[in-house]
Amino acid sequence: RHVRVDAVAGEFAFPPEVREPDGTMRAYGAVPAKGAQLRVPRYRTGGGSAGNVARGAISVLRSSVPYVAGVNNREAATGGVDGETVENAKVRAPNILRVQERAVTAEDYELIAREAAPSLRRVRCLPAVPGEAGAVRVLVVPDAVADEDGQVRFEQLIPSDAVLTAVTERLDERRLVGTRLIVEPPAYQGVTVVARLVAAPADVDRVRAEALEALFRHIDPLRGGADGRGWPFGRPVQYGEVFAVLQSVEGAGLV
Repeated sequence: RHVRVDAVAGEFAFPPEVREPDGTMRAYGAVPAKGAQLRVPRYRTGGGSAGNVARGAISVLRSSVPYVAGVNNREAATGGVDGETVENAKVRAPNILRVQERAVTAEDYELIAREAAPSLRRVRCLPAVPGEAGAVRVLVVPDAVADEDGQVRFEQLIPSDAVLTAVTERLDERRLVGTRLIVEPPAYQGVTVVARLVAAPADVDRVRAEALEALFRHIDPLRGGADGRGWPFGRPVQYGEVFAVLQSVEGAGLV
């Protein structure tokens, strides 16, 4: 009643004091005395998506700790999510009104899954396959931070048990009666490309490195594809597009 909390900005404010026409001051709510100590029993804060850094990126202690000479994160820091913007809320509000906490269409399942686990990068609801009548399959891909070489390791593409549980429980409460729910990561398919590129002797090492980088970027499950939003689910890799990707590498005279 007396405190306004802005969870996005991490600020709280007390009611204003307004001067009345007769010159007196009127407080519209309870306000602590000047200089009073304010104690918050529990408070959580984070760095948002900026805190998602690659493994090995954290190496400095913010404050010294006895008998600790240094620190290093052996795995990438993940899970950080930025606060929702007003523009995104405007887009999401109509979807909430349409779904009304019920999972009926494929779009409903995807929307509810994203709300259950905001750290997910991609969500796809697929129709039942033969032998799974009445089942709904929801594929979820977590966000991941690439290593220093710009590549994402396979194990980073597998959602944690906590994420799978959160999505399953949220959808299970909202699915239609009689619908069997399956929440799992996609079945990833490894790809091997054998190609020969001709380049000037002085550019061989650079062309090789840039060609590998271009291929990894193009078929990246998170940021690959023609639109940069991740390789499309179920889409095979075509010979022609691999050729085009390698041909675009500067210095590759012949592929």
